[in-house]
Amino acid sequence: MQRILSFYVSLSLAVLFSYSSQAAITPPLNALILTSPGVYHNYEQQTQALALGIAEHVNVRFDVSLAELERWKTTDFAQGYDVLIYNLCMADNQDKALIANLRRQTEQLGIPALVIHCTMHSFRETSLWWPMFGLQTKAHESLKPLAQIQAAPHPILQGIPNDWTVANDELYINLQFEAQTLLSAIGEDTKPHTTAWLTYQGTTPIFGTTLGHSDETLNDPAFGRLIANALLFVTDNLSDRGIAEVTLEPVNDGVNIINTVSAPEGVVFLGEEGMDCAFRQLAIAAGPCYLGCILNPLEWGEETQTCKRSCERKLPSSDEIIGHCAPEA
Repeated sequence: MQRILSFYVSLSLAVLFSYSSQAAITPPLNALILTSPGVYHNYEQQTQALALGIAEHVNVRFDVSLAELERWKTTDFAQGYDVLIYNLCMADNQDKALIANLRRQTEQLGIPALVIHCTMHSFRETSLWWPMFGLQTKAHESLKPLAQIQAAPHPILQGIPNDWTVANDELYINLQFEAQTLLSAIGEDTKPHTTAWLTYQGTTPIFGTTLGHSDETLNDPAFGRLIANALLFVTDNLSDRGIAEVTLEPVNDGVNIINTVSAPEGVVFLGEEGMDCAFRQLAIAAGPCYLGCILNPLEWGEETQTCKRSCERKLPSSDEIIGHCAPEA
Protein backbone atom coordinates (compact mmCIF):
# COMPACT_ATOMS: atom_id res chain seq x y z
CA MET A 1 0.00 0.00 0.00
CA GLN A 2 2.82 2.37 0.92
CA ARG A 3 4.58 1.53 -2.37
CA ILE A 4 1.39 2.35 -4.35
CA LEU A 5 0.93 5.63 -2.48
CA SER A 6 4.57 6.53 -3.12
CA PHE A 7 4.07 5.82 -6.84
CA TYR A 8 1.04 8.16 -7.07
CA VAL A 9 2.85 10.91 -5.16
CA SER A 10 5.81 10.63 -7.52
CA LEU A 11 3.52 10.64 -10.54
CA SER A 12 1.69 13.73 -9.26
CA LEU A 13 4.95 15.56 -8.66
CA ALA A 14 6.16 14.64 -12.14
CA VAL A 15 2.98 15.95 -13.73
CA LEU A 16 3.17 19.13 -11.65
CA PHE A 17 6.81 19.64 -12.56
CA SER A 18 6.06 19.07 -16.23
CA TYR A 19 3.19 21.57 -16.14
CA SER A 20 5.32 24.12 -14.32
CA SER A 21 8.13 23.68 -16.82
CA GLN A 22 5.74 24.13 -19.74
CA ALA A 23 4.32 27.25 -18.11
CA ALA A 24 7.81 28.60 -17.53
CA ILE A 25 8.90 28.13 -21.13
CA THR A 26 5.66 29.27 -22.73
CA PRO A 27 6.68 32.26 -24.85
CA PRO A 28 5.10 35.63 -24.15
CA LEU A 29 2.65 37.21 -26.54
CA ASN A 30 4.23 39.34 -29.24
CA ALA A 31 2.62 42.74 -29.81
CA LEU A 32 3.46 45.44 -32.33
CA ILE A 33 2.71 49.04 -31.34
CA LEU A 34 2.22 51.37 -34.31
CA THR A 35 2.65 54.99 -33.28
CA SER A 36 3.49 58.54 -34.38
CA PRO A 37 6.18 61.14 -33.53
CA GLY A 38 3.54 63.14 -31.66
CA VAL A 39 2.12 66.64 -32.01
CA TYR A 40 -0.93 66.60 -29.75
CA HIS A 41 0.25 63.60 -27.73
CA ASN A 42 3.59 62.66 -26.20
CA TYR A 43 3.79 59.27 -27.87
CA GLU A 44 7.24 58.52 -26.48
CA GLN A 45 5.87 58.62 -22.94
CA GLN A 46 2.59 57.02 -23.98
CA THR A 47 4.34 54.05 -25.57
CA GLN A 48 6.21 53.34 -22.35
CA ALA A 49 3.13 53.82 -20.17
CA LEU A 50 0.96 51.68 -22.45
CA ALA A 51 3.45 48.83 -22.52
CA LEU A 52 4.01 48.92 -18.76
CA GLY A 53 0.28 49.08 -18.03
CA ILE A 54 -0.35 45.96 -20.11
CA ALA A 55 2.69 44.07 -18.83
CA GLU A 56 1.45 44.38 -15.25
CA HIS A 57 -1.27 41.89 -16.21
CA VAL A 58 0.09 39.91 -19.18
CA ASN A 59 3.28 38.11 -20.17
CA VAL A 60 3.93 40.12 -23.32
CA ARG A 61 6.79 41.68 -25.28
CA PHE A 62 6.52 44.64 -27.62
CA ASP A 63 8.10 45.92 -30.77
CA VAL A 64 7.44 49.58 -31.65
CA SER A 65 7.03 50.84 -35.20
CA LEU A 66 7.33 54.63 -35.37
CA ALA A 67 5.80 56.27 -38.46
CA GLU A 68 7.04 53.54 -40.81
CA LEU A 69 4.56 54.51 -43.50
CA GLU A 70 6.30 52.68 -46.33
CA ARG A 71 6.49 49.48 -44.28
CA TRP A 72 2.83 49.84 -43.26
CA LYS A 73 1.84 50.49 -46.86
CA THR A 74 3.78 47.83 -48.76
CA THR A 75 4.48 44.86 -46.47
CA ASP A 76 2.63 42.29 -44.40
CA PHE A 77 4.15 43.83 -41.29
CA ALA A 78 1.73 42.03 -38.94
CA GLN A 79 3.14 38.59 -39.68
CA GLY A 80 4.74 37.02 -36.62
CA TYR A 81 2.70 39.10 -34.16
CA ASP A 82 -0.19 38.01 -31.98
CA VAL A 83 -1.79 41.46 -31.89
CA LEU A 84 -1.44 44.95 -33.36
CA ILE A 85 -1.83 48.01 -31.14
CA TYR A 86 -2.58 51.24 -32.99
CA ASN A 87 -1.84 54.35 -30.94
CA LEU A 88 -1.21 56.96 -33.60
CA CYS A 89 -2.50 60.26 -34.96
CA MET A 90 -2.66 60.80 -38.73
CA ALA A 91 -5.67 63.04 -39.19
CA ASP A 92 -4.45 64.68 -42.41
CA ASN A 93 -3.44 61.49 -44.20
CA GLN A 94 -5.72 60.25 -46.99
CA ASP A 95 -3.47 57.60 -48.57
CA LYS A 96 -5.85 54.93 -49.87
CA ALA A 97 -3.13 52.32 -50.41
CA LEU A 98 -1.83 52.82 -46.88
CA ILE A 99 -5.29 52.47 -45.35
CA ALA A 100 -6.02 49.39 -47.45
CA ASN A 101 -2.84 47.62 -46.32
CA LEU A 102 -3.40 48.51 -42.67
CA ARG A 103 -6.85 47.01 -42.89
CA ARG A 104 -5.52 43.97 -44.76
CA GLN A 105 -3.45 42.90 -41.76
CA THR A 106 -6.61 42.25 -39.75
CA GLU A 107 -9.28 41.67 -42.35
CA GLN A 108 -7.31 39.22 -44.51
CA LEU A 109 -4.33 38.06 -42.45
CA GLY A 110 -6.49 37.71 -39.34
CA ILE A 111 -4.25 39.54 -36.86
CA PRO A 112 -6.44 41.00 -34.07
CA ALA A 113 -6.06 44.67 -33.22
CA LEU A 114 -6.47 47.27 -30.50
CA VAL A 115 -7.17 50.83 -31.69
CA ILE A 116 -6.63 53.66 -29.20
CA HIS A 117 -7.71 57.32 -29.03
CA CYS A 118 -6.45 59.42 -31.97
CA THR A 119 -6.29 56.30 -34.12
CA MET A 120 -10.02 56.98 -34.62
CA HIS A 121 -9.30 60.52 -35.87
CA SER A 122 -6.65 59.25 -38.28
CA PHE A 123 -7.61 59.36 -41.97
CA ARG A 124 -10.77 61.16 -40.80
CA GLU A 125 -11.36 63.00 -44.08
CA THR A 126 -11.94 59.67 -45.79
CA SER A 127 -14.59 57.02 -45.22
CA LEU A 128 -12.05 54.22 -45.66
CA TRP A 129 -10.59 53.69 -42.19
CA TRP A 130 -13.38 53.68 -39.62
CA PRO A 131 -15.37 50.71 -41.05
CA MET A 132 -12.56 48.39 -39.90
CA PHE A 133 -13.21 49.14 -36.21
CA GLY A 134 -16.80 50.40 -36.33
CA LEU A 135 -16.72 54.00 -35.05
CA GLN A 136 -16.71 57.19 -37.10
CA THR A 137 -15.74 60.36 -35.26
CA LYS A 138 -14.20 63.65 -36.38
CA ALA A 139 -14.35 65.89 -33.29
CA HIS A 140 -14.07 65.78 -29.53
CA GLU A 141 -15.06 67.78 -26.49
CA SER A 142 -12.53 69.57 -24.28
CA LEU A 143 -10.50 67.74 -21.65
CA LYS A 144 -12.50 66.92 -18.53
CA PRO A 145 -13.33 64.06 -16.15
CA LEU A 146 -15.38 61.38 -17.90
CA ALA A 147 -17.63 59.10 -15.84
CA GLN A 148 -17.74 55.71 -17.57
CA ILE A 149 -20.99 53.78 -17.96
CA GLN A 150 -20.68 50.01 -18.34
CA ALA A 151 -23.11 48.72 -20.96
CA ALA A 152 -23.27 45.13 -19.68
CA PRO A 153 -21.01 42.58 -18.00
CA HIS A 154 -18.15 41.46 -20.25
CA PRO A 155 -14.82 39.71 -19.61
CA ILE A 156 -12.95 42.80 -20.86
CA LEU A 157 -14.58 44.82 -18.08
CA GLN A 158 -13.55 42.48 -15.26
CA GLY A 159 -11.63 44.45 -12.65
CA ILE A 160 -12.85 47.81 -13.96
CA PRO A 161 -14.71 49.73 -11.19
CA ASN A 162 -18.40 50.29 -11.86
CA ASP A 163 -17.93 53.90 -10.79
CA TRP A 164 -14.76 54.49 -12.85
CA THR A 165 -14.26 58.13 -13.78
CA VAL A 166 -11.38 58.94 -16.10
CA ALA A 167 -9.67 61.94 -14.52
CA ASN A 168 -8.93 64.00 -17.62
CA ASP A 169 -9.70 62.98 -21.18
CA GLU A 170 -11.47 63.93 -24.40
CA LEU A 171 -14.91 62.62 -25.31
CA TYR A 172 -14.97 61.72 -28.99
CA ILE A 173 -18.31 62.52 -30.59
CA ASN A 174 -19.81 59.43 -32.24
CA LEU A 175 -21.09 60.02 -35.78
CA GLN A 176 -21.63 56.43 -36.89
CA PHE A 177 -21.24 53.34 -34.74
CA GLU A 178 -21.45 49.69 -35.78
CA ALA A 179 -20.08 47.59 -32.91
CA GLN A 180 -20.78 46.35 -29.37
CA THR A 181 -20.57 49.08 -26.74
CA LEU A 182 -18.60 48.25 -23.60
CA LEU A 183 -18.24 51.72 -22.07
CA SER A 184 -19.80 55.09 -22.78
CA ALA A 185 -19.91 58.62 -21.35
CA ILE A 186 -22.48 61.39 -21.56
CA GLY A 187 -21.57 64.30 -23.80
CA GLU A 188 -22.44 67.97 -23.70
CA ASP A 189 -25.34 67.09 -25.99
CA THR A 190 -26.70 64.91 -23.11
CA LYS A 191 -26.32 61.82 -25.33
CA PRO A 192 -24.16 58.77 -24.58
CA HIS A 193 -21.05 58.40 -26.72
CA THR A 194 -19.24 55.06 -26.82
CA THR A 195 -15.74 55.17 -25.33
CA ALA A 196 -14.82 51.46 -25.50
CA TRP A 197 -16.21 48.74 -27.75
CA LEU A 198 -15.68 45.42 -29.47
CA THR A 199 -16.23 44.44 -33.09
CA TYR A 200 -15.19 41.73 -35.52
CA GLN A 201 -13.88 41.47 -39.05
CA GLY A 202 -15.09 38.01 -39.91
CA THR A 203 -13.99 36.04 -36.86
CA THR A 204 -11.10 38.39 -36.00
CA PRO A 205 -11.82 40.62 -32.98
CA ILE A 206 -10.95 44.31 -32.72
CA PHE A 207 -11.12 46.34 -29.52
CA GLY A 208 -11.34 50.11 -29.60
CA THR A 209 -11.29 52.94 -27.11
CA THR A 210 -11.40 56.69 -27.66
CA LEU A 211 -9.85 57.19 -24.22
CA GLY A 212 -6.12 57.77 -23.96
CA HIS A 213 -5.34 61.44 -24.53
CA SER A 214 -3.80 62.42 -21.22
CA ASP A 215 -0.99 61.16 -19.01
CA GLU A 216 -3.59 60.75 -16.26
CA THR A 217 -5.46 58.22 -18.39
CA LEU A 218 -2.39 56.31 -19.55
CA ASN A 219 -1.18 55.99 -15.95
CA ASP A 220 -4.60 55.06 -14.54
CA PRO A 221 -4.48 51.43 -13.29
CA ALA A 222 -8.06 50.89 -14.52
CA PHE A 223 -7.06 51.94 -18.03
CA GLY A 224 -4.08 49.59 -17.95
CA ARG A 225 -6.34 46.75 -16.83
CA LEU A 226 -8.87 47.58 -19.58
CA ILE A 227 -6.24 47.46 -22.33
CA ALA A 228 -4.64 44.32 -20.89
CA ASN A 229 -8.01 42.57 -20.69
CA ALA A 230 -8.75 43.63 -24.26
CA LEU A 231 -5.40 42.29 -25.48
CA LEU A 232 -6.03 38.96 -23.79
CA PHE A 233 -9.56 38.79 -25.15
CA VAL A 234 -8.72 39.50 -28.80
CA THR A 235 -5.89 36.93 -28.66
CA ASP A 236 -8.31 34.35 -27.19
CA ASN A 237 -6.50 34.20 -23.85
CA LEU A 238 -9.17 35.57 -21.49
CA SER A 239 -11.70 33.36 -19.76
CA ASP A 240 -15.37 34.22 -19.43
CA ARG A 241 -14.56 35.31 -15.86
CA GLY A 242 -11.93 37.76 -17.05
CA ILE A 243 -8.96 35.66 -15.94
CA ALA A 244 -5.81 35.28 -18.05
CA GLU A 245 -4.51 31.89 -19.07
CA VAL A 246 -2.06 30.71 -16.39
CA THR A 247 0.88 30.65 -18.82
CA LEU A 248 0.33 34.34 -19.65
CA GLU A 249 0.40 35.70 -16.14
CA PRO A 250 2.99 38.50 -15.91
CA VAL A 251 6.49 37.22 -15.17
CA ASN A 252 8.59 40.33 -15.84
CA ASP A 253 9.56 43.46 -13.96
CA GLY A 254 8.81 45.79 -16.87
CA VAL A 255 12.48 46.36 -17.70
CA ASN A 256 12.81 44.38 -20.92
CA ILE A 257 9.30 44.40 -22.31
CA ILE A 258 10.11 46.56 -25.36
CA ASN A 259 12.38 44.62 -27.70
CA THR A 260 12.87 47.03 -30.59
CA VAL A 261 11.90 50.50 -31.78
CA SER A 262 12.14 50.93 -35.54
CA ALA A 263 11.64 54.09 -37.57
CA PRO A 264 12.61 55.55 -40.96
CA GLU A 265 15.96 57.32 -41.05
CA GLY A 266 15.73 60.72 -39.40
CA VAL A 267 12.33 60.08 -37.77
CA VAL A 268 12.19 60.39 -33.98
CA PHE A 269 9.64 61.08 -31.27
CA LEU A 270 9.10 64.81 -30.81
CA GLY A 271 9.54 64.60 -27.05
CA GLU A 272 8.83 67.44 -24.64
CA GLU A 273 10.94 70.03 -26.46
CA GLY A 274 9.48 69.16 -29.84
CA MET A 275 5.94 69.26 -28.49
CA ASP A 276 6.55 72.69 -26.97
CA CYS A 277 7.65 73.82 -30.41
CA ALA A 278 4.55 72.26 -31.96
CA PHE A 279 2.21 74.07 -29.57
CA ARG A 280 3.95 77.36 -30.34
CA GLN A 281 3.41 76.76 -34.05
CA LEU A 282 -0.25 75.97 -33.47
CA ALA A 283 -0.74 79.03 -31.27
CA ILE A 284 0.86 81.30 -33.86
CA ALA A 285 -1.32 79.82 -36.60
CA ALA A 286 -4.65 79.69 -34.76
CA GLY A 287 -4.43 82.13 -31.85
CA PRO A 288 -5.56 85.30 -33.64
CA CYS A 289 -8.31 83.39 -35.42
CA TYR A 290 -9.58 81.89 -32.15
CA LEU A 291 -9.61 85.30 -30.47
CA GLY A 292 -11.73 86.62 -33.31
CA CYS A 293 -14.30 83.91 -32.62
CA ILE A 294 -14.87 84.98 -29.02
CA LEU A 295 -17.15 87.97 -29.18
CA ASN A 296 -18.17 87.45 -25.57
CA PRO A 297 -16.10 85.14 -23.34
CA LEU A 298 -19.25 84.21 -21.42
CA GLU A 299 -21.04 83.00 -24.55
CA TRP A 300 -19.70 79.80 -26.06
CA GLY A 301 -22.57 78.78 -28.29
CA GLU A 302 -22.67 76.91 -31.57
CA GLU A 303 -21.68 80.00 -33.55
CA THR A 304 -18.44 80.27 -31.59
CA GLN A 305 -17.73 76.56 -32.01
CA THR A 306 -18.35 76.79 -35.76
CA CYS A 307 -15.92 79.69 -35.94
CA LYS A 308 -13.28 77.74 -34.01
CA ARG A 309 -13.66 74.73 -36.30
CA SER A 310 -13.10 77.08 -39.24
CA CYS A 311 -9.86 78.23 -37.58
CA GLU A 312 -8.71 74.64 -37.20
CA ARG A 313 -8.96 74.09 -40.95
CA LYS A 314 -6.24 76.74 -41.33
CA LEU A 315 -3.79 74.97 -39.05
CA PRO A 316 -0.59 73.56 -40.54
CA SER A 317 -0.64 69.81 -41.05
CA SER A 318 0.91 67.48 -38.52
CA ASP A 319 3.59 66.55 -41.05
CA GLU A 320 4.53 70.21 -41.47
CA ILE A 321 4.74 70.73 -37.72
CA ILE A 322 6.79 67.55 -37.23
CA GLY A 323 9.16 68.61 -39.99
CA HIS A 324 9.67 71.99 -38.32
CA CYS A 325 9.88 70.81 -34.71
CA ALA A 326 11.46 67.37 -34.79
CA PRO A 327 14.72 67.12 -32.83
CA GLU A 328 17.73 65.77 -34.66
CA ALA A 329 17.83 61.99 -34.78
